[in-house]
Amino acid sequence: MKIRPLYSCILILALLLGSASCAKKIVYSTPGAKPASGLPGHKAADPQKALQRYTKYLETSRVGDPGRSEAWRNTVGSAVQLGEYDLAEKNLQAWQAENKTATSSWDWNQANAQLLLARKGKDAYVGYLIDLAGRTDLDWTTREAAGMELVDHFWAIPEYGLAFDTMSFIYKAAPDDGTKSALEADALRRAESLQADELHKILAGALDADPSAYPWSMVVWARSMKLLTQDRDNWPAVWPSLSTIVRGGGLANKEFFAAQLRALEQQMGVVRQSLVLLLPLSGPYSQVGWKIAKGADTAWRESRAQTEAPAIKLINTESPTFLEELRAVSGVPIIGGPLRKEIWGQIRLAGLHRTSRFLTFMPSVEDEGKEAWRFFSTPADQVRAVIRGCEQLGITSYAILHPQDRFGTAMADIFREQAGILGARIATTRGYDIQNPPTWGKAVAAILGASGAKDTLNPEPPFQAVFLPDSLFRVQQLAPLFHYYEETRLIFLGPQLWGQSLNESNLETQYFDLTLFPGAWSTDLASQSAQSLKRGMEESGGEEADMWAALGYDFVRFTALLGGGQSSVSAFNQALAEAASRMPWTLAPMHWDAGQASQDLFLFQPTRSGMIRADMDKIRQAREQRQIRREERRIQLQNKKQQG
Repeated sequence: MKIRPLYSCILILALLLGSASCAKKIVYSTPGAKPASGLPGHKAADPQKALQRYTKYLETSRVGDPGRSEAWRNTVGSAVQLGEYDLAEKNLQAWQAENKTATSSWDWNQANAQLLLARKGKDAYVGYLIDLAGRTDLDWTTREAAGMELVDHFWAIPEYGLAFDTMSFIYKAAPDDGTKSALEADALRRAESLQADELHKILAGALDADPSAYPWSMVVWARSMKLLTQDRDNWPAVWPSLSTIVRGGGLANKEFFAAQLRALEQQMGVVRQSLVLLLPLSGPYSQVGWKIAKGADTAWRESRAQTEAPAIKLINTESPTFLEELRAVSGVPIIGGPLRKEIWGQIRLAGLHRTSRFLTFMPSVEDEGKEAWRFFSTPADQVRAVIRGCEQLGITSYAILHPQDRFGTAMADIFREQAGILGARIATTRGYDIQNPPTWGKAVAAILGASGAKDTLNPEPPFQAVFLPDSLFRVQQLAPLFHYYEETRLIFLGPQLWGQSLNESNLETQYFDLTLFPGAWSTDLASQSAQSLKRGMEESGGEEADMWAALGYDFVRFTALLGGGQSSVSAFNQALAEAASRMPWTLAPMHWDAGQASQDLFLFQPTRSGMIRADMDKIRQAREQRQIRREERRIQLQNKKQQG
């Protein structure tokens, strides 16, 4: 059964409601309709004749006549059409001289914007309108008109994401609910005019946007309705987003959207959610387990005040009865965890992995996207992050120096694989025996081609960065060896593991100012979700938020968007991708492709006080200074050799 009639009714009612509640009548351009030219404002079929006619009117009429403002505006517009920019400027100044309040009117400012666009280009035009919309000394009519002209400009290009960004700016400054109501209706109308795929692109490209807040909530609403139009089976996937918008979106037209949601729920039912977390709540991993649980509880308490948050049941995977407890909740749509591979093996052996959909907190899982899923990063994500960071520095060639153990060898293989995918070159790879530290210097000398002879620089290495997949403790012993051979320019790349032991290390920072390693959580994130997590953790017991708390927090919020009532694996995989595009992440953003997860990890540098977000400009500058000193050293040795 299709629901297009209901959907059309929603859109029409939204527009009527918005218009009826607005104090002033506002006329907007039709979405998708592009202006005849790139310029806004007055257009004349014959601008030369129009200029002559309006100029003559100004010469023969008296100051104060009601038609003079329109005449001034049209002389400016006609002059711009003719390319007579100096004349347009002269008329603007004359208009201002005649009417001291002209510069506060939209007519004068639109004419000025028109001239700026023609004379100085889009950047000047956009900057002028943004400044105009933000000026609190002007009346709202002028500010709103400036903002909406900019919306229309972006829409016509088309740059839909920028158009919605601009609408967000206007909405925040709107003086009353009537104005906001009209803006909501307009945003919904614009969103409805686009295809579902285009709306998906807009949401995916809207960094740090809250999908439950205006105007992105209107994009989500329109897209959700289009998905329902395509297939009613999408209802469990779209209901959480619609419910969140109604209960927590802070819309002026909240009652209208609530009525539409109730109508849909009467047709297709309320989606009841429940959630199970499999965590180690005792034993050696209990600290991590409880941090995840507390992050999840923070999200639950936060959501409970806004929407129908899913009830959370905790199962201790270290308990001897955890499999029986898991059987008792068989059929729950989504289960988070487990955290450990051994526990997952027991679940699979018992055949319980097919009774619900598991989003595991592990870096890998069998049959991913078919019988199990991940809510965690992979080693490949770590490698991609550091290689992409190096791309920003112009680095494309690498060496790998790895410990000859299982972790080091596996990470070296992954680095080679990802480097091939990303078009990077591995110049050399070498292992070292972690049990024999005296041999580590030889390993470093070998990859540098260094002889160790006095007053001799090692040859120019065919790589600019070294991947060191080992503990930070051992890397602190390796890094000085590169400096011993007078090679200080290389970027040291490490695994996420470094962030776990950094606070316990006595770091010699002179060896680590050209260093990058990845992580999923950053303490300095300023996003609304990150601040909410920190505040919630503090209020619930004074605990500090960390990566594990953020994992639990984001998991609960993500599953609320996900729904979990999808009947097929392919539908669930599609729902994962959809929810990820709408999720305001606290962790580094995750994505799903055919049910397989990846994460865009942050990049960090180590310091004595802990990890900080990598400053690529500082790293670039420091590397350039090292290169200068290297060249000075080469010349010094060359001169010394010649003198000797």
